[in-house]
Amino acid sequence: YDIIFDESINIEVENNIIKVKNEKVLNKWYSNKIHEIFKERLDFYYNKFDENIPYPILKIRTMKTRWGVCNKRDNSVTLNSKLIEYNIEALDYVIIHELSHFVHFNHSKEFWMLVSKYNPNYKQIKKYLKEE
Repeated sequence: YDIIFDESINIEVENNIIKVKNEKVLNKWYSNKIHEIFKERLDFYYNKFDENIPYPILKIRTMKTRWGVCNKRDNSVTLNSKLIEYNIEALDYVIIHELSHFVHFNHSKEFWMLVSKYNPNYKQIKKYLKEE
Protein backbone atom coordinates (compact mmCIF):
# COMPACT_ATOMS: atom_id res chain seq x y z
CA TYR A 1 0.00 0.00 0.00
CA ASP A 2 1.00 3.58 -0.57
CA ILE A 3 0.25 5.71 2.46
CA ILE A 4 -0.77 9.33 2.20
CA PHE A 5 -1.14 11.39 5.36
CA ASP A 6 -3.96 13.92 5.13
CA GLU A 7 -5.31 15.69 8.22
CA SER A 8 -8.73 16.15 6.59
CA ILE A 9 -9.36 12.36 6.33
CA ASN A 10 -9.63 9.89 9.19
CA ILE A 11 -8.94 6.82 7.04
CA GLU A 12 -9.77 5.79 3.51
CA VAL A 13 -8.54 2.64 1.74
CA GLU A 14 -8.87 2.42 -2.02
CA ASN A 15 -6.84 0.99 -4.92
CA ASN A 16 -3.82 0.04 -2.78
CA ILE A 17 -3.70 3.56 -1.34
CA ILE A 18 -4.33 4.34 2.30
CA LYS A 19 -5.21 7.95 3.01
CA VAL A 20 -5.03 8.52 6.72
CA LYS A 21 -5.05 11.39 9.20
CA ASN A 22 -1.87 10.38 11.06
CA GLU A 23 0.31 7.49 12.15
CA LYS A 24 -1.73 6.84 15.30
CA VAL A 25 -4.93 6.32 13.27
CA LEU A 26 -2.99 4.14 10.81
CA ASN A 27 -1.60 1.91 13.58
CA LYS A 28 -5.05 1.51 15.14
CA TRP A 29 -6.56 0.57 11.77
CA TYR A 30 -3.70 -1.87 11.09
CA SER A 31 -4.11 -3.49 14.51
CA ASN A 32 -7.88 -3.87 14.00
CA LYS A 33 -7.34 -5.34 10.54
CA ILE A 34 -4.85 -7.90 11.90
CA HIS A 35 -7.32 -8.91 14.62
CA GLU A 36 -10.16 -9.20 12.09
CA ILE A 37 -8.14 -11.45 9.74
CA PHE A 38 -6.67 -13.61 12.51
CA LYS A 39 -10.09 -14.07 14.17
CA GLU A 40 -11.70 -15.01 10.86
CA ARG A 41 -9.05 -17.69 10.23
CA LEU A 42 -9.20 -18.93 13.84
CA ASP A 43 -12.99 -19.29 13.63
CA PHE A 44 -12.69 -21.08 10.30
CA TYR A 45 -10.30 -23.73 11.63
CA TYR A 46 -11.95 -24.03 15.03
CA ASN A 47 -15.17 -24.98 13.21
CA LYS A 48 -13.30 -27.57 11.12
CA PHE A 49 -11.90 -29.41 14.15
CA ASP A 50 -13.73 -32.68 14.84
CA GLU A 51 -11.98 -32.94 18.19
CA ASN A 52 -13.65 -31.48 21.26
CA ILE A 53 -11.58 -28.40 22.05
CA PRO A 54 -12.50 -25.20 23.91
CA TYR A 55 -13.15 -22.06 21.90
CA PRO A 56 -9.95 -20.09 22.55
CA ILE A 57 -9.52 -16.48 23.50
CA LEU A 58 -7.47 -14.86 20.73
CA LYS A 59 -4.47 -12.80 21.77
CA ILE A 60 -2.16 -11.07 19.33
CA ARG A 61 1.25 -9.66 20.13
CA THR A 62 4.69 -9.34 18.62
CA MET A 63 6.98 -12.17 19.68
CA LYS A 64 10.67 -12.57 18.86
CA THR A 65 11.04 -16.35 18.93
CA ARG A 66 7.56 -17.85 18.46
CA TRP A 67 4.80 -17.78 15.87
CA GLY A 68 2.13 -18.86 18.33
CA VAL A 69 1.40 -20.06 21.85
CA CYS A 70 -1.38 -22.25 23.24
CA ASN A 71 -2.27 -21.65 26.88
CA LYS A 72 -4.51 -24.40 28.23
CA ARG A 73 -4.87 -22.69 31.63
CA ASP A 74 -6.84 -19.76 30.22
CA ASN A 75 -7.93 -21.42 26.94
CA SER A 76 -6.10 -18.88 24.84
CA VAL A 77 -4.14 -18.86 21.62
CA THR A 78 -1.60 -16.10 21.13
CA LEU A 79 -0.52 -15.38 17.57
CA ASN A 80 2.51 -13.37 16.51
CA SER A 81 1.34 -10.16 14.81
CA LYS A 82 4.21 -10.55 12.31
CA LEU A 83 2.28 -13.43 10.70
CA ILE A 84 0.30 -10.75 8.82
CA GLU A 85 3.44 -10.24 6.70
CA TYR A 86 3.36 -13.86 5.47
CA ASN A 87 1.00 -15.74 3.20
CA ILE A 88 -2.35 -16.98 4.52
CA GLU A 89 -1.08 -20.59 4.52
CA ALA A 90 1.51 -19.67 7.17
CA LEU A 91 -1.16 -18.09 9.37
CA ASP A 92 -3.43 -21.11 8.90
CA TYR A 93 -0.61 -23.51 9.80
CA VAL A 94 0.16 -21.68 13.05
CA ILE A 95 -3.53 -21.60 14.00
CA ILE A 96 -3.92 -25.34 13.30
CA HIS A 97 -0.70 -26.02 15.23
CA GLU A 98 -1.93 -24.11 18.29
CA LEU A 99 -5.45 -25.56 18.19
CA SER A 100 -3.90 -29.05 18.00
CA HIS A 101 -2.18 -28.37 21.33
CA PHE A 102 -5.60 -28.41 23.02
CA VAL A 103 -5.70 -32.12 22.11
CA HIS A 104 -1.99 -33.01 22.48
CA PHE A 105 -0.04 -30.60 24.66
CA ASN A 106 3.28 -31.75 23.21
CA HIS A 107 4.97 -32.36 19.87
CA SER A 108 4.41 -36.12 19.79
CA LYS A 109 3.77 -38.23 16.73
CA GLU A 110 0.02 -38.03 17.51
CA PHE A 111 0.26 -34.23 17.65
CA TRP A 112 1.86 -34.02 14.19
CA MET A 113 -0.69 -36.50 12.82
CA LEU A 114 -3.45 -34.19 14.03
CA VAL A 115 -1.75 -31.15 12.47
CA SER A 116 -1.44 -33.04 9.18
CA LYS A 117 -5.12 -34.00 9.31
CA TYR A 118 -6.02 -30.32 8.94
CA ASN A 119 -2.91 -29.22 7.06
CA PRO A 120 -1.31 -32.02 5.00
CA ASN A 121 1.21 -29.50 3.63
CA TYR A 122 2.42 -28.40 7.08
CA LYS A 123 6.06 -29.51 6.64
CA GLN A 124 6.67 -27.12 3.73
CA ILE A 125 5.02 -24.24 5.59
CA LYS A 126 6.97 -24.99 8.76
CA LYS A 127 10.19 -24.93 6.69
CA TYR A 128 9.14 -21.67 5.00
CA LEU A 129 8.59 -20.00 8.40
CA LYS A 130 11.99 -21.19 9.68
CA GLU A 131 13.78 -19.76 6.63
CA GLU A 132 12.31 -16.31 7.08
